[in-house]
Amino acid sequence: MRDEPLGSPGRRTALAAVLDVLVVAVFTLVGRRTHDEPLDPAGWWDTAWPFLAGLAIGWLVVVLSSQSWPIRLWHGASVWIATVFGGMALRDMAGQGTALPFVIVATLFLGVTLVGWRAVLWALDRRHPDSDRPTGSGRGRAHPPIEHTRVGDPLGLEDLDGPRDTTPGRGVVPPADRGRVADELGIRKPRSPEDD
Repeated sequence: MRDEPLGSPGRRTALAAVLDVLVVAVFTLVGRRTHDEPLDPAGWWDTAWPFLAGLAIGWLVVVLSSQSWPIRLWHGASVWIATVFGGMALRDMAGQGTALPFVIVATLFLGVTLVGWRAVLWALDRRHPDSDRPTGSGRGRAHPPIEHTRVGDPLGLEDLDGPRDTTPGRGVVPPADRGRVADELGIRKPRSPEDD
């Protein structure tokens, strides 16, 4: 998914908002139905408002911290955590139940759904990129390839007549040649085990 400017949210931001609210609505409706509570609008609102407020806090955290709308896959984690913790804190302050089994079920359901729909759209977006979007490796923003300036061999390494790929013990100077190599390269004579 592409980021949309904060000043002008588009289709993807609207879709994200609708899906997030739908997730919370379904969660609270299923919860009320499971506990044989009436599905009237006032009862639903009484159950849903703490989680909707937590969801709004999650959106606000993402917007303020990343300067983008929470439509990306990794934004789902922040939205999920804020929805669960904010919702449970507000439920507790309002005198509603926060029993451990309820917290576990809410955490799992909201995690799977708030992160899940983003994961599905992320996978679809990667499989079918927009035609107006530059193609790339699929990670981050796609940039045109960089052309590097050829600098040649400023250290003169190509002039060294060193070992070849076929030379046994490639990269190791035989003890008999160490003095000569040190003199040629202008370095102090290396200490060898034979000197001891």
